Amino acid sequence: MTRVGRVPLIAGLLAAFAAGAGGVFAGAEVATDVAVKAAFLYSFAKFTQWPALPAAAPLVLCVLGDDAVGTALTDTIRGQQIDGHGLEVRRLASGASAQSCHVLFVAGSDVRRAAPTLDDVRELPILTVSDGSGFAQTSGMIELFVEAGHMRFAVNIDSVQRSRLHLSSRLLALARILGSPHAQ
Repeated sequence: MTRVGRVPLIAGLLAAFAAGAGGVFAGAEVATDVAVKAAFLYSFAKFTQWPALPAAAPLVLCVLGDDAVGTALTDTIRGQQIDGHGLEVRRLASGASAQSCHVLFVAGSDVRRAAPTLDDVRELPILTVSDGSGFAQTSGMIELFVEAGHMRFAVNIDSVQRSRLHLSSRLLALARILGSPHAQ
């Protein structure tokens, strides 16, 4: 909890959702896990800056391969804005273009099938996120994982830098950092 004290705004939000991920019954745990992932995606969008984002453009959060996360994300962002930008959730079919997305969540079970889509956006300012094991080590930007019963995340700084995105230092303070320590 000392980290929460150092970065109260984002840490409080993420800690509250992460705390909800552990210690619940099996049926509720799945729903809670999905809600936590949606909350993390929304928080990642809040603490990311995109280069040359037009003022009136909505932020598009795309989900590939997990309709439950897409539904939870739609509920999470309803009525919300980020820096004056409306928010929109799109569910992508396998093989669909993700070039109009600002955030792309790929379900861990679909990472292999989504490899061509991920390759297409690798150097674009699209924040890629997955709960697939090893995602952040293989070229994805943010990987969600469970550790000690809590949802955590790792950030591949090199992948983020290559895409010209900027992640808030408050977000990075909560992450397991992979890649060059001086990239941001």
